[in-house]
Amino acid sequence: MAVVKKTKASDLHSLCKKLVTLLKKHYKPGSHKKDKAVLETMLYAVCLENATQEQADAAFDRLQESFHDYNEIRVSTFGELADCFEDMSEPDARAARVRAILQYVFEINFDFDFEPLRRKTMELAEKQLQKIRFLSSFIQLYTLQKSLGAHTVPVDDRLRDAVIWLGLAPPKASAAEAAEALKSAVMKADTATFCEYSRCLALDERLTTTFAKTKPPEEGFDLDDMLARTEDLLKHANKPAKAKPAETKKPAPKAKAAAKPPVKAKPAPAKKKKPR
Repeated sequence: MAVVKKTKASDLHSLCKKLVTLLKKHYKPGSHKKDKAVLETMLYAVCLENATQEQADAAFDRLQESFHDYNEIRVSTFGELADCFEDMSEPDARAARVRAILQYVFEINFDFDFEPLRRKTMELAEKQLQKIRFLSSFIQLYTLQKSLGAHTVPVDDRLRDAVIWLGLAPPKASAAEAAEALKSAVMKADTATFCEYSRCLALDERLTTTFAKTKPPEEGFDLDDMLARTEDLLKHANKPAKAKPAETKKPAPKAKAAAKPPVKAKPAPAKKKKPR
């Protein structure tokens, strides 16, 4: 795997701060004033992975409102849970993760209290989360960041594509590898803000094709022109698409006049016979 060109940590920190400043001119992410319990944080992470905040909020609300309590969710079928993730990617996988989380937490102490995770060390908390089936690296890192205040940068597939394009992660990096690369590029105090704004960029529907389809050079994109490339990308994304010139329609050919029926010749008057 190619590696990102070596850049001083201080330079990376400065670049990421400047990137956030640039993104603030174009995006305004929503805010969550209320801190969630650990279990709610994990379930919300399931909704947020590869989705916008608006999509995640709607899915999380459907999950809470469609079932009586967590135990009912735990014993529901994948199909019933997948309905909460309509119009989102991988609804069946999301349903499996929700049920696996609730099943694991319930089996620990026969209730749905997972707050003791906050009192664990980073290493022990990470090991415990790894025991939960189907849990992605994004959900693990998001939980550690939000519930334990850990220095992590949760990266899903959409954000991975964007940070590779930015040059902050090497080409062909997995989501977990991109998260590790960003950890050294973003200071702990800046991770929450960086994640909010970088996710806005990564999930901008006008740009996702660019991030997913642009083939990076073998050595990765150059960080020296990251800000200029990003500004240029956003500048062109804000331009309305040129309207196609209206096609000049050819006048329809005139319909041929219907042929008039032939006029019947009047019979010639009969000649009067002369009297003999």
